[in-house]
Amino acid sequence: MVLVSRWRRSLPFTAADGLPILVYHKVGDYPPGAPAKGHYVAPGLFRAHVEFLHRSGYRAVGLAEVVRHLRGEAPGVERPLAITFDDGYDCLYRQALPVLQEFSFTATVFMVAGCIGGINEWDANRTMVAEPMLTAEHLVELARCGIEIGSHGMTHDRLTGLADGKLRAALRDSKRKLEDLTGRAVTAVAYPYGDHNEKVRGAAAECGYVVGCGTARGVNRPGDDPFALKRVNIRRLSYLPLFARKLRLAYLVTRLRPTP
Repeated sequence: MVLVSRWRRSLPFTAADGLPILVYHKVGDYPPGAPAKGHYVAPGLFRAHVEFLHRSGYRAVGLAEVVRHLRGEAPGVERPLAITFDDGYDCLYRQALPVLQEFSFTATVFMVAGCIGGINEWDANRTMVAEPMLTAEHLVELARCGIEIGSHGMTHDRLTGLADGKLRAALRDSKRKLEDLTGRAVTAVAYPYGDHNEKVRGAAAECGYVVGCGTARGVNRPGDDPFALKRVNIRRLSYLPLFARKLRLAYLVTRLRPTP
């Protein structure tokens, strides 16, 4: 308990210092032979993360609140942060949702829209372990529980490598498919592999998104580009000391970064 208290004291940051966005991929134990072990955060460790954040005074907000923060509007809580999950594995419904509900935390799931109810097909060329993705029923239930559903493209392609027509189709079609399924507006996109440029960001805005997430490290402050949100990557070995250190460094990196 003494160590946990010390880690909490190392996070004296508030909304005035910026708004962090955490990114997870899978909440579960990695299967034998899985080459990308870092994407798996054990269920018990995920619960420890959320409990630690809750006890430290953090409250999870949606990405609409992040946008308001970027506009200079004061958030409704002293220590806001956002939690996101990329890809849309079904373990998020089984393992992550109950923990989020226990602590009254919200989150955003960025779904690869072309893989709903299927497997992680984009990993096939990397000899990844085939894993089940969220089903249509899962997504509807997540939305009903207050979890935001965002787009992660149609097939997890690198958006910067797509021709203009295919780029807009990937952004537009995934948005439309998720909206038709959940009955909710889809206004957020996470760029696969964190890969984006001015053309991709512009296409996202044209397709009706209002926020886009990359993978650059840091926290988000008023005046930042809402289509180039920074995130803190949480991986398998992010035990509480490292978890707290990652969050602290995100604030410090942003604080030291020169103003454009």
